[in-house]
Amino acid sequence: MFGFSDQGENIMANTDSKRTNRIIERARLRRKREQRKAVLRFISALLIVMAVGTFTLSIRSFASDRHSDRPSYKYYTSYTIQDGENLSMLAKRYISDEYSSVDKYISEVVSINHIASASDIFAGQVIILPYYSEDIK
Repeated sequence: MFGFSDQGENIMANTDSKRTNRIIERARLRRKREQRKAVLRFISALLIVMAVGTFTLSIRSFASDRHSDRPSYKYYTSYTIQDGENLSMLAKRYISDEYSSVDKYISEVVSINHIASASDIFAGQVIILPYYSEDIK
């Protein structure tokens, strides 16, 4: 008789152990599923932020392109060099987007005025400076 009751207890313990393992496995699967959902939500949010950013930048770019489509006209003005001024200072004041660099602008000023180099200017000297404007003058 004692053998049967031990066997019954073993069956009950074995059944409880299987049930516990199933509960643990379900919880593990539920956690994995929740983790996947969280990762997918994060990736979705990241993609939305990137799309909005790209859209915003493209609108800004389009708006700035429309502004640059307006024609600009090249003009020249005479300028008297003041004491302590140099061509770099003047370039920063008169340069516009049509020039790729300050050096390009200074090269044009030197060429227009037949100056040997940018350092060959003096106070009281009158030079011609190019500039661009969208206004017709």
